Amino acid sequence: MPRPSRPTPLRRPDLEIIMEDVKRPAAPPVAPGQRDPRPAKPTDRRNTSIPAPLTRGAGDPPEGQQRGAPPPARGSRAAAFTASSYDATARTVDAVFSAGAAVRRWFGSEVLAVSDEAIDLSRVASNLCPFLNAHNQYDIGAVLGRVVAARVEGGQLIGTLAFADTDAGREAEGMVSRGELTGISIGYSVRTWTLTEHTEDADTWTATSWELLEVSLVPVPADPNAGIRSAEVPVTPAGAPANTQEEDDMNRSLPGGGVAHPNANRGAAPAAADTTIVVETNGDTRTEPNAATDQQRQQQPAPVNVAAIRSAVTNAGLGDDVAFELIGRHEQTPLTRDALLADIGRRFAERDSTAQTQNRITVTRDASETMVRGMGDALFHRFSPGAQLSEQGRAYRRMGLLRMAEELLAARGVSVRDLSANEIAERSLHSSSDFPSLVGGALNRRLRASYEENQPTYRIWARRAPNAPDFKTIDVVQMSAMPDLSPVGEGGEFKYGTASDGKVSYKMATYGKIIGFTRQMIVNDDLRALDRVVTGFAGSAARLENRIMYGLLVNTVMPDTKPLFDASHGNLAPAGTHVTTDALGKGRGRMRLQKGLQKEELNLAPRYLIVPTTEEQAAYQCTSANYVPAKGSDINEFRAGGRTAVEPVVDAVLDSLTGTAWFLAADSAHVDTAEYCYLDGAEGVQMSSRIGFTVDGVEFKASLDFAGAVIDHRGFDKNPGTAN
Repeated sequence: MPRPSRPTPLRRPDLEIIMEDVKRPAAPPVAPGQRDPRPAKPTDRRNTSIPAPLTRGAGDPPEGQQRGAPPPARGSRAAAFTASSYDATARTVDAVFSAGAAVRRWFGSEVLAVSDEAIDLSRVASNLCPFLNAHNQYDIGAVLGRVVAARVEGGQLIGTLAFADTDAGREAEGMVSRGELTGISIGYSVRTWTLTEHTEDADTWTATSWELLEVSLVPVPADPNAGIRSAEVPVTPAGAPANTQEEDDMNRSLPGGGVAHPNANRGAAPAAADTTIVVETNGDTRTEPNAATDQQRQQQPAPVNVAAIRSAVTNAGLGDDVAFELIGRHEQTPLTRDALLADIGRRFAERDSTAQTQNRITVTRDASETMVRGMGDALFHRFSPGAQLSEQGRAYRRMGLLRMAEELLAARGVSVRDLSANEIAERSLHSSSDFPSLVGGALNRRLRASYEENQPTYRIWARRAPNAPDFKTIDVVQMSAMPDLSPVGEGGEFKYGTASDGKVSYKMATYGKIIGFTRQMIVNDDLRALDRVVTGFAGSAARLENRIMYGLLVNTVMPDTKPLFDASHGNLAPAGTHVTTDALGKGRGRMRLQKGLQKEELNLAPRYLIVPTTEEQAAYQCTSANYVPAKGSDINEFRAGGRTAVEPVVDAVLDSLTGTAWFLAADSAHVDTAEYCYLDGAEGVQMSSRIGFTVDGVEFKASLDFAGAVIDHRGFDKNPGTAN
């Protein structure tokens, strides 16, 4: 039978293990009385078992591993470096990730094959390979940057690391640039292990197919040929033993899920549950069923690994001290799963029996959401420098629009390294990008803040009604005062009374405009122009509400089909005058005489003096507390602090609507006057966005759902004014 081109792998879907025949030099003749150090020649079946030592020493396997089995599928290795390749402008540094140096393990040596065929760099190409702090994959703050490029060159895996614009990234960048940290480590996942050398004392396993998962900054190196690229770095031969200060071999499950005892046979052949080992010798293929693992599994329960202990302690919320204690016990006497759960349950019950119950809800967010929130805070801070900047926003405060768009695209796995500014702007405006929502959220916050700063004057004298649930007609019922109480004689009966009512109806209306946010604004970082447009919309919405409400004083027709101010309503001065204390007194008198729906006396008094700008001076003089009377009859009761004090309200809208006419209004808390409302869930001006069709960018729509109406004429009085 012809020999195949490559050895046949073990039949396991998640891990490929290859057994190669290793050529060794001929050994010298064996002296009498001595044992031949060479392994016995196989007859009809290959024998890979080696006698196991009685005790575990420095070279004994960690828990969960056995000699002859492939190393764990996941691992890491570190290296030292210098900082001469650091680029302060680009905030990057070049590094040798791996040179294929052998790392000494308990079973012998572990080697990473370094070639284009052996290494999977798809995570780097997809921008999904992070630059971490000491392999910490569980904390966002441990992300120091990302791997922006990686390639195989001269038998080495070389790459470029970019530092993140965060506190942690900048701190790590400074330590690297100053030479204070000189170690990196790679995290990798092995897909195919190949046994390339097998002796009585040691095995050499080579990862012939593996994937780069992450690169970390670490204090202690291991692979002497890997690190930040610099001039004249001494090279250690690829086959030489590496520094053994790397992390200890972690306790992991054997292939197929089986877990071996700490004193498992070091010489056992590579084996896994439910697998078939295919060994090729001299062109003959022989199949060996794997029964050893099943026998071990039947003899005793499998011990747990360190990762399982940490996970159980964390899930129970018992803390690191308990984890360290259990791991220490586990090293002396291996814990089974049942023993671990029993111990965890006992500790959990003891803690809860004395501790007070505290219910807590924790809200978690993914990294992209945190980034968008931080960028939104930073963008709003640029719109409003006086606004407080959150801790998340500080990391992005110096970023422009284009840089934010680039970071968001990179977070979604889009490679932006070769994109121009125009291409980045185009892709960021796509509907699947977070950039439109980021800009829309910041603009909406700026719009709302500017809208609140533009307080229209009508809100001083009008009443805000509850929000309207929809766009249907809003009916407001006018209630009269309760009927007068009637005398009840001795033994007499109480009589029923009725209250009169009326109804005023009005309806919600929508107003709005659209603006475009273009690619040019992103490339030019033109936030000032956009800010002026947004603040202009806010002022426009406030002015619109003002015109609507003051327009009610001119054009409103009441339910009795008569104008709001009419002689029959008793709220219109017979002749127009300027604002004087005498005219104010007459207006107050007319309001005092107003009667309710049942002709009851309301005894109202004015609270607000609403005037155009032509009467502003007179209005403030007649209501000023600084007025000093010459005699008792000159006392002005309309001043601030007077018994019928009125508050002047001046608005230029009245000049164009009513000329010189001025008005008195009662307190809306005492009688119905005028009211306004917004659509429920859309209070004030709102901002929405969509990907532009006619505009090369994003379209932002500012809308306002608003309504107002005069409810009752009794709380108003009008003086037509005079032009003289």
